[in-house]
Formats: sequence, structure tokens, C-alpha cells
Amino acid sequence: MDTMKNLRLARFVKVVVDVIYYLLAGVCVVLVIWMVIAPIIFNQTDFLGTASIEVILGSGEEPQFDVVFNGSTQGVIQAAFMEEAEGTLRLETTSSLLIVIANVAKLLAAIGLAYLFYLLRAVVGAIIDGEPFGAATGQRIRRLGYVVLLVGIFYPAVQYMAAKEILNRLPAAVPALNPGPTFDSEVILISLLILLLAHVWSYGLELERDRALTV
Repeated sequence: MDTMKNLRLARFVKVVVDVIYYLLAGVCVVLVIWMVIAPIIFNQTDFLGTASIEVILGSGEEPQFDVVFNGSTQGVIQAAFMEEAEGTLRLETTSSLLIVIANVAKLLAAIGLAYLFYLLRAVVGAIIDGEPFGAATGQRIRRLGYVVLLVGIFYPAVQYMAAKEILNRLPAAVPALNPGPTFDSEVILISLLILLLAHVWSYGLELERDRALTV
């Protein structure tokens, strides 16, 4: 009974992963098509597109902004300030170049996520086929870790470079705008945990093979 439940759960997960994978593959195709045809459309019409980039409000390495409270807080709060202000800057623009630059990081993330779910499909497929502990599954889990690590490193870096390039092409803003942060430590930590799981998985397979040869 438990085996049947686990198999049904694996099949359900496989369907969900399949749907997400094909959606991501579709997003990649749409982004590539849009980045190719955008210059043609913008050169022939006054079409407005949206270019979005991650920025930090303020200037300096650690910009701070004073916070004012309504009413008297004397004796309770001596000073209050906000460290940095992160968000998405959306530009309604007729420049196809800005559109393409803004979508480079999104395309990179979509490709990475599509490949990640491609590997997940293979892992879940191996479970459904009754071969969850094969060497190929361990390799796929290791690749998952590397994909998450690369996306966690390169996506913010490319996003930062795209934001910097776009901001350099714009007039000076008031207050000053800076490109957003470059790394997401949580994603990198998750990738390291996946790589650790892959190592444990492979080590367990080696122990199982040694035990079988000993017997």
C-alpha cells in the first residue's frame, strides 16, 4: 500500500514538474523571439515596451535615509533611519536596446531553471521506473546543485551589469539610483546543500556496491 502511495505521489510530482518545465521552456522561446523582433518593431513604430532592472535607492556603499514618525517620540527614539532601499525600476521606453539589455538576465534565469526542471523530470522519472538509486540519478542531483549554484552566481551578476549599463545610458536620477545587489546567499547555500546530498547519495551507492561484491 505504501509503495502504491509513493508511486502515485511520484507520478503527481512528475506531472507538476513537466508542466513547470514546459512553461519555462516556453518563456525562454518567447524571450528569445521578443529580443530578436523588438528592434524591428521599435524601429518601425512608436511602440512602448517595459525594461525592468533591480536598483538601490541612494548613493554610496551603504546609503541611509532618515525616518520621521508622526507625533512626539522624544526620549524614546533618538534617531531612526532605513539602510538602503531596494526595488525594481520599470521603464516605459521606445528603446529596443534597453529592452534587450533588461531581458538578458531574465533569459539566463529562465534557461537555468528550465534545465533544472529538466533534471528534476529525469530524477522523478527514475523513481517511477523503480530505479531511484542508480548512478545516473546521483549525477543528475549533482548537476542540479551546480545549476542552482551557477544561476545563484551568474543571474544576479548579469542583472547587476544590465542595470548598470541601463543606468549609464539614462540621465542622472534624483535621488541617485545604483544597480541592485549582486549575490543571493540563500540560493548559494541551497546549491551547496544539494551538492552535499549528491555526495552522500553517491557514497551510499558505493557502499551498496561494495556490500554486494562482499556477499
